[in-house]
Amino acid sequence: MTGIGPLREEDSRTGRSAGATASIDCGVHRPETTRPLVPSRAKTIVFLGFVFFLFTFVGVRLSASLQGTDFPDFYCAARMLLEGHGHQLYDTELQRQYQERYAGGVGTLNIHPPFEAPLYSLVAWLPLRQAYLLWFALNLLFLGIAVRHLAGDLSSRWHWSVLLAASFTFVPVLLSLLQGQDSLLLLLAMILAFTALRHERPFAAGCWFGLALCKFQIVLPLVLVLIFTRSKTARSELAKGFGLLALVFAALSAAISGWAVFVDYPRFLLSLQTQSSSGVAPTMMANFHGLVHIVFRGEHSGWAIAAVSILSAAALIKAVSVWKRALPAYQPNSSDSMQRAGNFDLAFTNTLLAALLVSYYLNPHDLSLLLLPILLALHHAVVPTFWLQDRKNWLMLGLIAILFLPPLHLWALSAHLYALVALPLFFLFLISGTRLRQSRSIPMT
Repeated sequence: MTGIGPLREEDSRTGRSAGATASIDCGVHRPETTRPLVPSRAKTIVFLGFVFFLFTFVGVRLSASLQGTDFPDFYCAARMLLEGHGHQLYDTELQRQYQERYAGGVGTLNIHPPFEAPLYSLVAWLPLRQAYLLWFALNLLFLGIAVRHLAGDLSSRWHWSVLLAASFTFVPVLLSLLQGQDSLLLLLAMILAFTALRHERPFAAGCWFGLALCKFQIVLPLVLVLIFTRSKTARSELAKGFGLLALVFAALSAAISGWAVFVDYPRFLLSLQTQSSSGVAPTMMANFHGLVHIVFRGEHSGWAIAAVSILSAAALIKAVSVWKRALPAYQPNSSDSMQRAGNFDLAFTNTLLAALLVSYYLNPHDLSLLLLPILLALHHAVVPTFWLQDRKNWLMLGLIAILFLPPLHLWALSAHLYALVALPLFFLFLISGTRLRQSRSIPMT
């Protein structure tokens, strides 16, 4: 199967073909650049003032006591590594001893892969509070780079600093910042992988996806769908890049914790349900796992396991079928490059939403990844004039608005029913695939 190559500017106006074919996998090119909205000086002042206020608030008010946040768990794991206990990273008793020593109390357990401990070691040489502030600043940097890179690649009408300021109103992003989590680094890797795919660099995309293996339960289904839908050459390059990073992280994990970690770590994850401080709560997971747990009031019955399996398989199959429609065969007289760019972006949106829904383990802060599909959907909402003429597009915008509502997240968190947030996520997944199928029959203006 082949795809649409880049069209010259005059070709896109007259409908003439550029006369060359390109790979279907990443042949999406930037639309004509438009002037960003909001004057640069005003937006810069507002943005810097907002970031300064946020950083000061966190530094003064929140870092005084880090009880209840996730950062001490990762900090103590990094301290264990720095003090020569890397082979005991998943010893629950030793984890609690380190938390008592360095955090002043026992929190949840560190369940992240061993290769992530060196990352937190970059700040763990500092006292806990200073390390948290430095990691908070790094998270702001990750988020800023991610949003600026995506806005530049999409040639967004909104300046990246405006989009970044808006992203601070998204509750999962705030949770990731305040908890000292790694979800914003994952968002950056995902955006870099997405833009690499857009520009026909499948090997680079595979490497960026590999960097996101710290959340392997999300990345693996996403990469699986992409590999199934690539051409033979691009599939090989994507798999090579992803496999290379996976091997590097496997070797790093063995160097940190020994080869026994490949048995100890899965055994540790399987035992989390029996740990009182594991932090694993299915009702707080906005995915199929969490929804089924609420419906069946448990997750171990045969009906619950069957429901999760069927829903996950159906979502992945639908994501594959969406890519088949997004990457049609080359048509010599095609002039719909902008429409095909929209199809590519919506297909990736659909796949990322599917990966979040089928991931067996998902925390509220992991929904920071929703920023990518949300920004893609909003970008295509303000560029083509026909986009808002469809009721289903209004429904898509409505679901995005619901996901941005702070009261929804705050209520779901306080009620310990965050799994219900999976409902608008699920409907957004369904609508994004339907929207792509219809866009191919709508004429461009």
